[in-house]
Amino acid sequence: MSESPRRVVPTPQSGAGSPGPGGSSGARRALIVANDTYDHPSLSQLRAPEADARALADVLGDPEIGGFEVSVVHNAASYEVQTHIEDLFADSRPEDLVLLHFSGHGLKNDAGELFIAARNTRPDRLVSTSVPADFVQRCMRGAIARTIVLFLDCCYGGAFGEGVTVRAAGPVNVMESFPAGRLGGGRGRAVISASSAMEYAFEGTTLTADHEVQPSVFTSAVVDGLRSGDADRDEDGLVSLGELYEYVFDRVREQNPRQTPGRDVEMSGEVYLARSRRKRIRPLPIPDRIADALREPDPTYRRGAVLELRDRLGHPDLGVALGALEALQEVVRSDIRLVADDAAAFLAAAAPGVSPSSLAFDAIAPGSAVDVEQEVRVSGIPLAREVHVEAEPPLTAIVAGDTVTVTFAPTGGPYAGSLTITSPTGSVVVPVTARLSTDGVSEPSPATGLLGPAGVGSAGAGSAEPEAGSPPATVPTPEPHVEEVETTSAATTGDAPPVAVRSETDEAAARVRRMRIAAGTTAVVGGVFTMASMLLPWLGSDSSASFESDLVLNLVVFGVLAITAGAALLAVASPVALALGLLAGTAVATALGLVQLLGTVLDGRGDTPGQGWSLSLVGHLVVLAAAVVALGGIRGVLTFAGIRWSRPWVVIVSLAAVVGVLCIADWAMYLGTADVPGYWVFTVWVWVVAALVTPAVALSLAPAAAGRAMVASWAVGLFGIVVPASWLAVRSGGEGRFLWVTAVSCGVLLVASLVASLVGRQGDVQSSGETQVGRSGDTGPA
Repeated sequence: MSESPRRVVPTPQSGAGSPGPGGSSGARRALIVANDTYDHPSLSQLRAPEADARALADVLGDPEIGGFEVSVVHNAASYEVQTHIEDLFADSRPEDLVLLHFSGHGLKNDAGELFIAARNTRPDRLVSTSVPADFVQRCMRGAIARTIVLFLDCCYGGAFGEGVTVRAAGPVNVMESFPAGRLGGGRGRAVISASSAMEYAFEGTTLTADHEVQPSVFTSAVVDGLRSGDADRDEDGLVSLGELYEYVFDRVREQNPRQTPGRDVEMSGEVYLARSRRKRIRPLPIPDRIADALREPDPTYRRGAVLELRDRLGHPDLGVALGALEALQEVVRSDIRLVADDAAAFLAAAAPGVSPSSLAFDAIAPGSAVDVEQEVRVSGIPLAREVHVEAEPPLTAIVAGDTVTVTFAPTGGPYAGSLTITSPTGSVVVPVTARLSTDGVSEPSPATGLLGPAGVGSAGAGSAEPEAGSPPATVPTPEPHVEEVETTSAATTGDAPPVAVRSETDEAAARVRRMRIAAGTTAVVGGVFTMASMLLPWLGSDSSASFESDLVLNLVVFGVLAITAGAALLAVASPVALALGLLAGTAVATALGLVQLLGTVLDGRGDTPGQGWSLSLVGHLVVLAAAVVALGGIRGVLTFAGIRWSRPWVVIVSLAAVVGVLCIADWAMYLGTADVPGYWVFTVWVWVVAALVTPAVALSLAPAAAGRAMVASWAVGLFGIVVPASWLAVRSGGEGRFLWVTAVSCGVLLVASLVASLVGRQGDVQSSGETQVGRSGDTGPA
């Protein structure tokens, strides 16, 4: 039988001794042994090894990726393979990184020992005609190179043709054939195998069927992970051995669940096999003046800050751009709609563009095994052009700058699929189709309904294929809720917001002014009614002062709170969010006072409500109506952003609220055992619930200034309710300790709320002072 030619293929190299990934000063040498043709008829011929060798040599020898000096030995006899292996290890130096890759058949003898098949291997003469694993182990043990990596893409069991009996000598365990702990001298070695004991190392998608030549599943995953940089899990610009194994394991198990890669690593420190183009971009913090403006209660200033973030988003320094991107995404998530719409429009405009929008591989000859390529250009701001590509076989994609090279490996039939191009600013799905030609007549391309999991199309069999010029499906990172289409396109030019946004702003500003006047006037009227009720007969012929002197503080507190909140709404210079927070806290306290007010009639005294009681009732209801008008009419100013425990004032209020809740609950339980009307017991439990819910709602509000205002006004109102009521209970024969415990707890809550307002305000305006970003242009309501 004639010998198959042996080839030793040198590939591009970085130069002996040149630093490789990770800054190593030693040489990076790789030997790839591939066998796919065998003299003995019992050994089946393999399709993948030559493709394995070519693909792996290219990626390892690329100076920009692996930087290895690579030699490929293809279809050589066993003694020639052994010579190259011994030379590889014997010529190494201590600082070198040595990599040995086998691709071919793996065989075992009756003792379960592993042998690598060569071109001249005879299954009945394994010791003399193959490459024993023990030989490789001895060479590794004798090498002075301190870092050795061994890849085994070999199958066991499926290597034998028909008529050859596999003896029951137990499975071959690759890791036992290359045991750890035998290299000594502080060196490191790693063995990574394509499959474990009784598994096949699959070629492509099948073990036995004839199909197009492509790398094996294992080696294909190694090559793709290194070439694309997807194996760089931590995106530090380097692919370590551990990262590569994790990537290969996931890819192999995804394509063939019956094949499980194995590894045995004994290394001190990390070994880097390749560089990666997917180096992580670290966001730089936005300037303090912009951060301060984003915390301003008035939306005008926050919209000005968003405009500056839009400019920074297009910065050539990717760290600056990414910091602006993250800040804009946070605005979309947590700010009011008026501000969030601006940010969402700018984010949508920053999504990457692609040309062409779809790929069509036309007129591929049936049975062709030649890969075809096309390019996709990525456009947009610098950050948008920092892309990575998700592509499933038979598609592969390589990113070089703003160009994506897409390779299609013919499948023997029509194809319809897609690939996803993703950047920090968004994603684009690019449809991909392929057509076969028969005698010069093109077959119709598959229907778009056949598209795979990328979901480019979901139509039935009659659907038309995607046209080459059809727009791609763009998936921006955030989901903008901008209603005007022109907002997105206009957002990319000029320093002022788009016209559509400006018209919406003018209308919103007018609506806010109307609502502020209506709600503020109503709140002031309610406060005046409440305070005036003290001067009129309360129950029967008695005034409130003579009948229930304990209610005087209650009425005064409610009246002052309502007038203050109304004045804040009416004052043009007062931030609307702060005024709404004051009114919300006042409304909660007023609702609790209303429950107590009704109790003066329902507790069984039998007195007829007087003019003062009625006027006080009207005052309470008017204040509640003002809150409904303001909170319902001025929409989008207050939002729920969640409790941020990192803020000191949030912790202060939370601890004080816990103290207040416990003390009021203790009083409620006491009243439940005392001889008091059941309505009053119910009233105190309502206070307990309010003491739980109100701080939680206030601490979740955005902007934070509104939350602080709400909790402060509510704490003042609660103090005005609980303290007079507890004094009344003590005067009626209750235990005195409850007066002091309740009064102290409410006092603690009140003081904590006021302190929190000061602490929170200091956190909002740092030493840089009151930022005026955005005040130069009136782009929103005052």
